[in-house]
Amino acid sequence: MPLKLLCLTDIHGKISSLSAILGKVLGDQKVDLITISGDISHFGQGEDIEQALNVIDKTGVPYCYVLGNCDPIELRDGVRAEGICLEATCMSYMGITLIGCGGATPTPFGTPFEISDDEMVNIITKSRAECYGENSANALMLVVHNPPKGEIVDRTRTGLHVGSAKLRDLILKTSPLLVQCGHIHEAAGVEHVGRTVVFNPGPAFRGSYALVEVDNLRGGVCVALGTI
Repeated sequence: MPLKLLCLTDIHGKISSLSAILGKVLGDQKVDLITISGDISHFGQGEDIEQALNVIDKTGVPYCYVLGNCDPIELRDGVRAEGICLEATCMSYMGITLIGCGGATPTPFGTPFEISDDEMVNIITKSRAECYGENSANALMLVVHNPPKGEIVDRTRTGLHVGSAKLRDLILKTSPLLVQCGHIHEAAGVEHVGRTVVFNPGPAFRGSYALVEVDNLRGGVCVALGTI
């Protein structure tokens, strides 16, 4: 049976939108896992992240997350919540292995959680070596806040492509099945980087999300963007 994911990013502390998404999607169908690719708070503290994640805790659906550049870097290994922080560890679930990296490459705004391209790639490479080797029969999914350089998922409203070229190179080299990103609010969409499906669900604070089905036996992936 295919694995069904509800994928969220850029909540920015807007609990009302998060609750509305959860109510709509989980009221209509069964979801196996929720994935969150950062900016859970809006320049908040640990309690702000916990408040949002506790809303997801109450659904009883397993979930995993990374933080974004608007979250505090000192909490990159996780907060007090039921979900799994993918930067602190990894997880395997129903035939898929998920690893992650939070934060974003340097911005003009000096946001709280910024890292270099090299650090991002090193974190993912290290996690892949430690976590994926024992589960290499699984599909591999990256959950990152910063997008790779692409055509859709990193395009700003001014037309600039601000994704990471080094992350794109890593994706081309390792060919994970899926990469979930966020960060660029206006860049919701789906594209291919080599053989990898890369998608930005769009900002949850505006009611956007993605539903993803993974058929690991057939290597099939279906990504559907939605909004409340």
